[in-house]
Amino acid sequence: MIVSETPKGSPVIEMTAEEYAAFLEREVGRATGLSVEEFRHAYLAGELDESDPAVTDLVGLLRIGQVGATR
Repeated sequence: MIVSETPKGSPVIEMTAEEYAAFLEREVGRATGLSVEEFRHAYLAGELDESDPAVTDLVGLLRIGQVGATR
């Protein structure tokens, strides 16, 4: 992981694909008790409450991970 700052002082954190995958597993597990794979399956099956901010936050993190992995 590389931590730096923008010229204005905002933090910038760069992670490898492996670091981001581990981060996702920790965050999803902490928030839901599920693995990333279980969370994805439950979300796609419509089993999660999309009005829950934790669910929408995690969905956003998962999408970010997919975009970052394609670079």
